[in-house]
Amino acid sequence: MTSMSTCGTESAQSDRHKPIQVQIESLRPTQMAVGMRSVKFKRLRLESRSAKSIRKFLNGRPIPAVCGPGGELFIIDNHHFGLALWHAEVDGAYARIIDDKSALSPAAFWKRMEIEGRLYPYDEQGRRVAPDRLPLGLHELRHDPYRDLAWEVREAGGFVKSKVPYAEFRWANFFRESIGLSIVRRNYDAAIDRAMKLCRSKEAASLPGYIGRHG
Repeated sequence: MTSMSTCGTESAQSDRHKPIQVQIESLRPTQMAVGMRSVKFKRLRLESRSAKSIRKFLNGRPIPAVCGPGGELFIIDNHHFGLALWHAEVDGAYARIIDDKSALSPAAFWKRMEIEGRLYPYDEQGRRVAPDRLPLGLHELRHDPYRDLAWEVREAGGFVKSKVPYAEFRWANFFRESIGLSIVRRNYDAAIDRAMKLCRSKEAASLPGYIGRHG
């Protein structure tokens, strides 16, 4: 797929709601970490498709992005999907520009993005970082094993998908507080079982997508 458009081009600005072709390497993350198990799962599904099927699939699944300083595209969702594309050596995708903040300074841009829930400035250990430390490309995203744990638990029905921004990171941090990293690394099935039980606890009731004890 040839991907030449950027959010600074006249064509991109004139068709704000129409997906544009972009290069995967040109997309800027707005978070620092992902779950690599989830990325691998998505990569394998992509690699099972034909090239024609992938093109059709990508056309129907544009990645939401914000036009930022310097005309760069900052994606606000689908980081796992984007990284899976990179690992599968799919060089191009489609993006939908949902907002234009290219006139802002970098500092004002990041401040506004966080206020609007479009930035998650925390590293793979849940520690806050300065936005200028975020990866410059999807291939630089780090692995957070608890983000994988949250994904696995949601897939198993521990909680439901929520439209709240970065909901699964909130679940990841909840599990991080109660399940030791050694368990996650050495006995993943035990970590999932523990996390499933935690999902039903009253301590989880305030988290997005909470089902409850009797779901």
